[in-house]
Amino acid sequence: MKKLGYIIGKLFLDKKRNLQVIGKKVLINDCQKIGNYLFKTPLIKGLALNGYEVSILASKVTKELASANPYIKEIIIDNTYQKKSFDIFKNIKTGIKYRNKFDYYIELVGSIYLRELILMKLLNAKKIIGIERKYSKHFDIIDKITKKQNHMRENGIEILKVFGIKDPGGTYDIHFDKKNKYDRLLKKKPLILYNGTASTISRSIPMEKENSILNNLANIKWAEVRKIEKENSILDLCSLIKKADLVISVDTGITHIASAFNIPTIVHKSNESVYPKSSISIENSLYDDNLYKMAEDILEYIYIMSA
Repeated sequence: MKKLGYIIGKLFLDKKRNLQVIGKKVLINDCQKIGNYLFKTPLIKGLALNGYEVSILASKVTKELASANPYIKEIIIDNTYQKKSFDIFKNIKTGIKYRNKFDYYIELVGSIYLRELILMKLLNAKKIIGIERKYSKHFDIIDKITKKQNHMRENGIEILKVFGIKDPGGTYDIHFDKKNKYDRLLKKKPLILYNGTASTISRSIPMEKENSILNNLANIKWAEVRKIEKENSILDLCSLIKKADLVISVDTGITHIASAFNIPTIVHKSNESVYPKSSISIENSLYDDNLYKMAEDILEYIYIMSA
């Protein structure tokens, strides 16, 4: 089905263009998931600081984070969160509504899905900039193609180079638009935050195994181990993570939030392209009997370094 969509798109939609850019309005896609949004915050910041008006395609999941970001002009909620086939109808609606509204469209999905091509065609931005497609395919409609990098954050930095803009620095941007819920949290011990919930049930830690993991971490008597529970908002969760000394998670989205504050992380599994960016980040099975020893070593190290 994917190949058929690609062939149809190439035959009927994928045509070279030669449009003149006269403005600085930019639309960045693929900001519907927490990690994907955070990866693009250096790109967003770099463009905004250089006079570009930045809008993003987001979802209800990332809206709160994006709303607090002073570098974003408009948040377009298209809710193509799960990247399902029926999202093509949402893409069509977005493309028609925002047709001819942007000077630049930055496409960082890198897929060959028909829905991505339809969105590019309907938006009709003056210039389309995107990364290399999967499977060595290409779309002629993309005016400038950048080389895919090892980490998704760096894909955005490659886009900045097209504009002649340097990396603004920092890992990821998280801004607070209100008083932090945990701003006055007083810690009597080093705080370890544990998260066993992922975006899918299959990737989450089963309850019986989670109890075993928490019992394992309880061996660290001089630290407080706290399980991350559902918060009223994503920014409340961010303010809690900001207070942590170590974050242990099965979900990379949590570790990306930790990376924004350079909190050490232990992640259950992670691909290189989305590996946590904290200065101390370790990939290790949460089922490891020596997990508590690894966590203890990290805490001891950071306290020695901060002394």
